[in-house]
Amino acid sequence: AKKKEVHFFDKPAPTCWRSLNWAAYNTNFDWPRKNSKQKFGEATPIYTWWTGALERLWDYNPDVRLIVLLRDPVERAWSHYLMDKRLNREPMSFRDALEREHVRCRRALPEQDREKSLVDRGFYAPQIRRIQRIFDPAQVLFLKSESFRHDPQGNMQEVCEFLDVEPMNFDVSERFNASSGSETLEECDRTYLQEVYQHDAKEVRRILGWTCADWCV
Repeated sequence: AKKKEVHFFDKPAPTCWRSLNWAAYNTNFDWPRKNSKQKFGEATPIYTWWTGALERLWDYNPDVRLIVLLRDPVERAWSHYLMDKRLNREPMSFRDALEREHVRCRRALPEQDREKSLVDRGFYAPQIRRIQRIFDPAQVLFLKSESFRHDPQGNMQEVCEFLDVEPMNFDVSERFNASSGSETLEECDRTYLQEVYQHDAKEVRRILGWTCADWCV
């Protein structure tokens, strides 16, 4: 797409989600087509978490292919917090934001809270189950963010195979959106989140057949 996060399927029309304007969405991919095999796609991580987004995506294209990149949930929460601090959206300390999330999120009821969801977005098992309920397993590729970071070329070759495109060499010399701050996650906060996520992470490993490697929980 012409921008990284299109945020189309997580923002339904006011009356009924079936009335979404597909033509408006398609303008995000208004590129010159070089051949009939050219692939188009976008990256909006919230789709797996936001209620109804995957159903709207299926309604748009039931044959779509999904690439789901999952990061250690503890590190994901910390990274989310650092981003909010950088954007001046978070006045609280990390620990206070974690412990008060359930209270702060009530402001968005009956919907989910897009911003105050440091912890909630890291519960991957319900998101995975929803994906697998809606889409055929052959349409979904689950990857670990840590594996992608350590071996980007190898993971991209796996992506090429999944998308049925010719393998190629990618320029992986530059890392985008990397945090430049000096703040580090306190061990007490890490331990707190490990306890929060331990059961969900165990379920994720069971569903996907993953090992405990790479994640701290």
